[in-house]
Amino acid sequence: MNDDTPKEVAWHFGIATALSVSLCAAPFVPEAILAYAGYRFLRHFTYGWRNWRAPGRVPHHLGRRGYRDETTRRRGDATWPIGLAKTGQVWLRREDLVQGVAIEGDDPQWQTLAINNLVFGACINRMGAIVVQGIVRPVPEDDANPDDQEADEKEEMLAQKFAELARPFGRDNEVYSIDLDAVPRPPLRITASTLAAAIADMRLGPEAETLHGALMPFIEMVAQRRKKNPLELYAAFVDAVALDRLVAGKYEIDLHEVSADEITSADGAALQAAIDPIRAIPKTIRETGRIALAAHASEIAGLKSVSLTEGLELCSAISARGIVCIRPSSPLTTALVIARCVEALMDGKPGHAADNLIHVVYHEELSGTLARRFRAAAVRAGAIGSLSLTARPPGHIHKATRKITAVRIQGSAWNPEGAIGTAKVISTIKDCSFTLDIEMPA
Repeated sequence: MNDDTPKEVAWHFGIATALSVSLCAAPFVPEAILAYAGYRFLRHFTYGWRNWRAPGRVPHHLGRRGYRDETTRRRGDATWPIGLAKTGQVWLRREDLVQGVAIEGDDPQWQTLAINNLVFGACINRMGAIVVQGIVRPVPEDDANPDDQEADEKEEMLAQKFAELARPFGRDNEVYSIDLDAVPRPPLRITASTLAAAIADMRLGPEAETLHGALMPFIEMVAQRRKKNPLELYAAFVDAVALDRLVAGKYEIDLHEVSADEITSADGAALQAAIDPIRAIPKTIRETGRIALAAHASEIAGLKSVSLTEGLELCSAISARGIVCIRPSSPLTTALVIARCVEALMDGKPGHAADNLIHVVYHEELSGTLARRFRAAAVRAGAIGSLSLTARPPGHIHKATRKITAVRIQGSAWNPEGAIGTAKVISTIKDCSFTLDIEMPA
């Protein structure tokens, strides 16, 4: 009856009324039939005759024409296109996507297409978008081939794709790109807690986290007194000899030696207070942590694309609802950017990032801790927090991410000629659960 016109419903009502009058001899039956017919007639006009059980949600442009969701009885209000299924277009609401989106696939071109579709939806909804890309692995010259080079080029030009998507909406001048491997000046601002969270997600062990937590305040103290960059000093104090001298109460910087025994000097007094937490760590734990940190110490010291004092603030980008594309250079810088995204989402009142999409390509070498924190922070801030994962993520990442997203988009095939990607969408949204095969045209 939901598909009938009002005239057809009125005809059914008349037949039921005639039938009820003809059965006047049977007690209570005519009244029951008449009441039921009246209920169906009134319900038909109360909710309209365009009730529709959509493959996802009823889109907003159909809601304006009177279409209502058969499940929720609400007028169509979905504004986010997901793809095209055999049963029709698949749309979702922003509130649905806030429950979490996971994009799973191994093909980098398909991943790029899926991310572009998310940014396109953000442009439709006049929302900001912060996308943390994947890492482009250098290809050895012997193994290089044109297809791999083309894939790397497409990955590097992802920000330009965003500009093309945003141009019809007049937002191409809002696109800002940060390449952590190529920018000569510090473009991204982080904090000491950002580095601590990144190290915790690098699976270096609790010993490394303990040593870093005790060593970093000392490095910041020295950098402040000598007006240096704390990150540049990191490798110098993770060195085995330097750390042993530090535990003994001495260190050398710029050919100037400082000793904790020199209580009368300002440097000596500051050193005496700073090395107590380092000395409190047992020697075996300290050495194990030092070896783990030494593997990344030179990279931390050589970071020129992040800074503790200057650069782009992601909090400002979220407030401005801009379109920011960040390409990390390594698993460490990926962890740094994700940790900074978490801090930006947590730095504000609940719901302050409701007009933003934040997408992260999560690296396999990370532990999954930041993925859980990222999703929790996105929910608190009201933002759409989505993750890109491999088709079969490692066990520790799968365990950490399997229950933190309500919508999963699994890539299945890619057609470069038609620029079309096929995927399976699995929704576990409370009142909108479905599993569909869709196409995502570029």
